[in-house]
Amino acid sequence: MSFLNRIRLAFSGTFQADVSTVNNDVRHFDNATFESSFQELRDGSSMNGWWNPMGSGAFRLLDCRVTGVWYEDGSFTDDPAKDPVIGMLVGGSNDRTSGKIVDIDPQWQLASALWGFDVRLTDDRGVASFGGRYEPHAFRDLWFNRNVNAGGDRAASSTFQSVLEGVTWTDGAESSRFLRELRAATAGDRLSIRMVTFGFNDDASQPRFTLGTVVGVIGPYLPGEPSSFVLGRRFTPAGSSFTSWNGITYFSGLVDEKSGTLFLDLSNALQTTDDAGTPSDIGALSVGILRDPKLQENTPVTPKTFEELAEIPYRKVDEHQRACWLYESGGVFTAALTPDQVALLKSHPLALVSKTAFNPGATGFDLGHGVVAIRESEDGLLVCAEPAVHRVDGAGETSATVYAARYGAPLGGAVIQIAQSGGVPDQGGGPPGDPNPPKAKIPDIGVPTDTLRLPSAVETSHEGKAELRITASSPGNPRRYLDGQIYLVAYRYPGQSNVARQPFEYIVLHVRDAFEVPADPTWKDVEPIFTQYGNLYPLMSKGIVDLSNPRDVKRHARILKLAFSLDVGDPNYMPVTRDLSEPKRKMIVKWLEKVEREGDALLDAAAAARPAAPARVSARAQVKAQVKASDAAQARADAATMDAGKARFAGKLMSTIGGPRVK
Repeated sequence: MSFLNRIRLAFSGTFQADVSTVNNDVRHFDNATFESSFQELRDGSSMNGWWNPMGSGAFRLLDCRVTGVWYEDGSFTDDPAKDPVIGMLVGGSNDRTSGKIVDIDPQWQLASALWGFDVRLTDDRGVASFGGRYEPHAFRDLWFNRNVNAGGDRAASSTFQSVLEGVTWTDGAESSRFLRELRAATAGDRLSIRMVTFGFNDDASQPRFTLGTVVGVIGPYLPGEPSSFVLGRRFTPAGSSFTSWNGITYFSGLVDEKSGTLFLDLSNALQTTDDAGTPSDIGALSVGILRDPKLQENTPVTPKTFEELAEIPYRKVDEHQRACWLYESGGVFTAALTPDQVALLKSHPLALVSKTAFNPGATGFDLGHGVVAIRESEDGLLVCAEPAVHRVDGAGETSATVYAARYGAPLGGAVIQIAQSGGVPDQGGGPPGDPNPPKAKIPDIGVPTDTLRLPSAVETSHEGKAELRITASSPGNPRRYLDGQIYLVAYRYPGQSNVARQPFEYIVLHVRDAFEVPADPTWKDVEPIFTQYGNLYPLMSKGIVDLSNPRDVKRHARILKLAFSLDVGDPNYMPVTRDLSEPKRKMIVKWLEKVEREGDALLDAAAAARPAAPARVSARAQVKAQVKASDAAQARADAATMDAGKARFAGKLMSTIGGPRVK
């Protein structure tokens, strides 16, 4: 049941995603054509290093507090006098660095994942009740039209769903009825967590720069369920758009037959009017069962074709007339079901119905009972796979589990079609009109196609699962200045329409080039790799250690060896991007051990020829200087229409392979 469980807590607050944006343009990876201006803040129409070149990659939860809890018996409280968990902080570790937010590659910026991210529940004194490590999974259901009054990344919203692993509990948890029930209900040392992020500010002249709003839910994890998505009921827009005609996008639900409860996760489904998440008012909105399974979006309903279950209180306000439902509930809505309704839902779709006074988009005449705003997928089908992101060293193997369900029940014997997307050109560059565009050529992704060996179809077991095994060979460095290649693998049930899955729902692979560790690596072997990272991450190269400078590398060899030797899940793992193949990482560690032990003549010679680096300036001072040097008024004007970041990438992708428009 994942976080969609009768036992769950909701929290809300602020998140920080301090991403580095020099690597947003794939052409910046070319050492031969890299320019120093690519490490500077965007200035007017010159993209330079985009909107946050000094980003650290850190991901944090800031002042996120528990807003409410639900118990096994269905009761709820938001009163700290009744349960001390109310008002507690949901945040990261207090004894190690923050987690990191990482894309798989500059040519696929739609699969960001959190690495080395700890989540702890503490009181205001810092005393923890539980804590665990967030298992890295890419976000899902990214869309760019959530805030109707914004554009670009500021209008975007996405869902991070995963599990907390290695959860440990303290004696303090015993003082809370909710925490006792949560601990008893979960399996082993794991908890299910879902966060939705929106209202992100990418304007360096603003106080909330790199900050946004987050709402979340934590619940039990049960054996056998997916970690990164809900295996239940899937609502999908009917047209070639991210949204239905009332602006509602993809979301999931679940029916708990045992308790007779319907769960809807609307946290990322409804449009808003501001960064705070105030809902766009689309009138009364109800959930119910389509007694006529053929009824489509935009179609008026009648009491004979639609059985209403409950109205959704998404417009609820507090005593100050501020929107509060999303924050209080975490975006989860529940409705009680009778045994007859549970039985009916085994073969009939769910729908949201809009009861506005006037429905101009309706196909047919609305008699006052409402119009289908969005409905469950055709035949109740859901096909999804995890993990969605794979890093493979060629030649190597990887596998994903493909799940199939119909009306929320496992679908055995389903034949799922598997196919590569083939070559995709022009991904990962900057917007047109840049007076100083990078000189490197943007490589195609997805080629050569014979790098991957995978079946054309897989068949699910009686549990509704199938293992998709993918074998990769070395792609042969088709992108030249980037290691390996990016491949997109699509999967679907035969006959499913293109809108049955969210447009960015692929299995994505970064297949690295084959590499043999030299017997005696030298500075010549590691310099191209170090130079590239030094170029792409000026926070490190200007404020900590410049990997392109042999003097700096020699001075910091010991700490570099430690960083490159850490587990990939450690927040201090180097490189932060997790895009280095294992053989190349082993080569770097082997070389750093040599430097520590006996030195490297080539490094010594390069260091002697290199002038001493100027005195370092703090990263914060450099950011302030860059913002001051830029035209702040122009930056603010650009922010509203900024064609950068993930919005830029998604729009380019959709124009290339076809799909809904990204505004």
